[in-house]
Amino acid sequence: MKYVFVNGRVAVIVRYWEQQGPVTDGGARVELRRVEQVEGAGHRAGAAGFTVLPISDGGFWRADLFMVLSDPGTPCFHYHPRFENNDVGERFNADDLTANPRQWIAARLSDITGTLTGAGAADLIGSMDLEQHQRALPAMLAAVDACLAQVPAAMAAHA
Repeated sequence: MKYVFVNGRVAVIVRYWEQQGPVTDGGARVELRRVEQVEGAGHRAGAAGFTVLPISDGGFWRADLFMVLSDPGTPCFHYHPRFENNDVGERFNADDLTANPRQWIAARLSDITGTLTGAGAADLIGSMDLEQHQRALPAMLAAVDACLAQVPAAMAAHA
């Protein structure tokens, strides 16, 4: 399941993800991406929509609240604060992220203007209804919780 919250030209995407590599990590992935408004065919009233741009064209921030699925209890919490060269760039760690990932992501989403500014996407702030964003935070965090709830079953499957 993917959860997408669109506000102005910003999409907050929350989904369960497993990252395959030398070890397999899995958990909640939270991304911020650009949104383009799209006019409907012939500019008919009610036919407008939007496109959430892919990472290469529109991604600018990501947090991965992951656990190593084959090694229960081993966290792999990290974030990508500013994408570079059309990709996520390096992983960054933070003590407060490791100590309490749920609280850390809540703080980043709550301070959306600071997160957007730090990610180099301050130009998108004016497109958002910031009060509406704050009202949507409980739903965003419920989506994070739903993704994190899948981790124990994934650990069992990878054991």
